[in-house]
Amino acid sequence: MPKIHRALGLSVTYPDNWSLTEDVQDDQVVGFQIQSPATAFLSVIGFDPSTSPEQAIEQVTQLISVDYDNVESENFSPQDASHPGILADAIGREMYFYYLDMLVHTELIALGLPNQTILVQFQAEDSEYRSLERVYAAMLMTLCESIESNQEGLAGEPD
Repeated sequence: MPKIHRALGLSVTYPDNWSLTEDVQDDQVVGFQIQSPATAFLSVIGFDPSTSPEQAIEQVTQLISVDYDNVESENFSPQDASHPGILADAIGREMYFYYLDMLVHTELIALGLPNQTILVQFQAEDSEYRSLERVYAAMLMTLCESIESNQEGLAGEPD
């Protein structure tokens, strides 16, 4: 039975054998990670709305580049046919680097929302990443659905 985590005004559905941790600052959740039993994880970080999606991607890219040598990266458009409105303005970056003897694959997706900028990171050893692409896509879909639902709720509120 899948689990659901709600934080940062979002919700995401994830496999029940994955574990959850939250990043808390000043008694407020600022991010969370959902970890597979192996190397894979999903991380969601909330940034102040003054941080653009481009800045969020650059900050995380810099952190990864400081910790690992020879990081290869390429930008991509994360638009998903099932949620083009939500991901239409999102930006993405795919990265590869070695950790010990493993090739690590990470994908960053950042999008600006009215009250925050969200950065989503999917990461795993490369072969595990490929085996989990459908799981990652399903997790991203539930995240997009929660954003869409929140935006519809805001649109219905009186000014």
